[in-house]
This record gives sequence, C-alpha cells and structure tokens, in this order.
Amino acid sequence: MTEHLGPSGGERRRGGTRPARERVTSVDAANARTEPAPRTSRWAVGEAETLFTRSLMLAHGRLAIACLLSFGAALVLVTVVMSGMPLLDALEVGGVPVSWLIHAYGFYPLMIVWAIGYTLACQRLERRFSQLVEPE
Repeated sequence: MTEHLGPSGGERRRGGTRPARERVTSVDAANARTEPAPRTSRWAVGEAETLFTRSLMLAHGRLAIACLLSFGAALVLVTVVMSGMPLLDALEVGGVPVSWLIHAYGFYPLMIVWAIGYTLACQRLERRFSQLVEPE
C-alpha cells in the first residue's frame, strides 16, 4: 500500500482512497458583469463620427463584394474563353500547351491588378472619411 500526504501536508493515511475534491471559484463569480466596460478614450465619439464610421464600413463591404464578384466573373470568362479555343491546346511553348501556361501564369497578373485596384479604392474611401471627420 502507498502513503499519501493529507490536506495539511504532514498527515499521512494508508489506502488507495482519494481525498475529496475541492472546487475553487472566483470571488467575483456572483457579481459577473453583464454590461460592457465604459470607454476610456481621450476623445468623445460623437454621433456624426459614429454615422461616418458606419458608412465607411458599409462602403468597404460593398467595395469588397464588388471586387470579389468582378474578379470571379473575370476568372470564369477567361476559363470559358480558353476552354473554347482548341487552338490554344495545339500551340506549345517548350513542350507545354499555351492554355496550361495561361492557367498557370495568366491569372496572377489578373490578381495583382485587382489587388492594386482594391487597395487604391480603399485608400480613396479612407481619404474621404478623414476629410469628413477632421475639423476644418
């Protein structure tokens, strides 16, 4: 049989029984907050700034959806055009059909163009927002 230290540390007992489990809880468990903590910022946020921020977020969402849909349409269009042109399969560069090369390397410049356009449009939205919010 093994000996175990008791709850006080010095007390020993014999047998294979385990000590009773203890549950430890926080002191604040009964007083848990349900409301968010108050803001502690330097500037008070006005109703106009809240409205402008909400409109900026919506504009960014619309821009993202428009870029996503137009990029998806361009990808589908390029794929359909390439699959409908058997001439691209007949032409080879270095033993590789041109249609494969377009699939492998033609979409990346398209993605870069959309990424640059999206970034520029986002910057334009941010400039407009800061012009609205900043005092004159």
